[in-house]
Amino acid sequence: MATVSKQKSLTDRVQSSAKLRASSPAFQPSPSKVRQKTVATASTIADKPPTVVCTHRNSSNGSANTNANANANASSRDVKDEHQDLSAKAVRNDNAIAQLQSGIAKTHISLEAQQASDKAKDAANDDDFFLMEPAPGNNKEYMKPVGHFAIDEGLRRMLTEETRMTDHVVESELPFQVHNYHSLSPLETVHVVYNMSGSVTQHEIKAQSIADGNHYSLHRIPSLDPAKGPNLGAIDSWRVVNSPNVARVHEAFTTRAFGDNSLVVVYDYKPMASSLKHTLVDNRAPVTEALLWSIVLQVVSGLRAIHAAGLAVHTLDLATVSMTPTGRVYLNSCGLADVLGAFASYNIEAALQNDLHAVGNMLVVILSMNRENVVAVQGQSPVVMPGPSFTTDFKELFGYLNRRLTPVIAIDDILRLAGSRVFLELDAARRETDLLSRNLRLEMANGRLARLVCKISFITERTDSVMDPEWSETGDRYLIKLFRDYVFHLVSEDGRPVVDMAHVVGNLNKLDAGSAERVMLMSRDEKSCLVVSYAELKRCIDAAYQELLNSQPKQWRN
Repeated sequence: MATVSKQKSLTDRVQSSAKLRASSPAFQPSPSKVRQKTVATASTIADKPPTVVCTHRNSSNGSANTNANANANASSRDVKDEHQDLSAKAVRNDNAIAQLQSGIAKTHISLEAQQASDKAKDAANDDDFFLMEPAPGNNKEYMKPVGHFAIDEGLRRMLTEETRMTDHVVESELPFQVHNYHSLSPLETVHVVYNMSGSVTQHEIKAQSIADGNHYSLHRIPSLDPAKGPNLGAIDSWRVVNSPNVARVHEAFTTRAFGDNSLVVVYDYKPMASSLKHTLVDNRAPVTEALLWSIVLQVVSGLRAIHAAGLAVHTLDLATVSMTPTGRVYLNSCGLADVLGAFASYNIEAALQNDLHAVGNMLVVILSMNRENVVAVQGQSPVVMPGPSFTTDFKELFGYLNRRLTPVIAIDDILRLAGSRVFLELDAARRETDLLSRNLRLEMANGRLARLVCKISFITERTDSVMDPEWSETGDRYLIKLFRDYVFHLVSEDGRPVVDMAHVVGNLNKLDAGSAERVMLMSRDEKSCLVVSYAELKRCIDAAYQELLNSQPKQWRN
């Protein structure tokens, strides 16, 4: 009985240890395993046969207690080791889950960034045509770059944006048509100072001409005083001024289409151009000495052409000088003061000096945006002077244009101060000319390929021939049809359409040149193959096209 009671006592200890293990948080995911081990241990001890010891009663009790304590300690150590193992596994699982979640988050962020990049590229490539670069590792020495097959990418994007800006019409309250111009769209509103005592508000509007379809810039002066009629004939003398740095003047007229008596002067439209006031002053754009030299030289170039015609601008300031994103500068609003009759009579020499002095005033306004160019003088108003970052030549030019060195300003002296910087402007103009000429040569031959594609389209798939309903499917015309399929309807090994511009352009160029190189053409059912040269194909196309031109009218039956 004592032995059985000791066994029950040991079983109770094991069960209590199992309960302790089960109550631990690390063992909550697998309580069934704990219960199974506890029951197995208890049943093992209970099934063990009792040991009969024929010794003194006190000795048997001590030995039994010793064995029970040893078994309990061993079981406790097992439970403790298993608890540590499961705790370590739980920690490792938590770390693995955290790493997995971190990896998923990074992958999600990377996918979002890639999608945003793809959307940006799609928006940038939102046009009718673009070329895809091959993978960097697939380029061969004999392979031509993408720029060899089409216009320069930067130039193409710039021209595409200019075309988009030219054709875009902004919804506004402007009338649809004024005089011979329609599709009016507002551009910019500036205040033009035409003499020392007054100024006018000028609304610049883009419009398309009914006569030639070109776009022009309409400069509208609203609310003109009827008592002071404009001198519209004064605009005729400005039509002879032709300079790359002057927006050419076309005509002037008055209209009441805007609801008042408005004066409109028509100039060339310069896409994406905006006034220097908006570009540099209002937007606080960074200004460098090289940019200022470029602006001064281009403005002086325009003034040279105007002064050579015996005319003066009178309205030269930052609001009437435009600049494109590529740095091209134009004198705008020329002849406006003459049409308004702002000066009944004036000394032409003094007017020419005022134009050159206005260039110096423009530099003062631009430099005053930077505090390092403003010198504070005690007891006097601040003075604008080029800061230490400017060269001595520019400081001398600044003083010369603002009449601080001499009261008389001459264009030749400005060119002398500019020195070698004039050659920088010439080099930039010649590089732009070379770029345009080089890309024009690339596009010059595109008309030949277009005519060749038109001939192939005229010949293939015709069912209205007066000679034979199957005319397009027989003889030389069948070769042309197979060649058309080879060029435009090619498929890859996995059955996907091949859209390869290089393949199309290369084969059409060989066909147009009549190359002796041979090409294998396969029928649509893949049961027959024909090997012909490009020269033979060209002869077939010319003969079939000539046959179409010489065909007789069809006699329809009643």
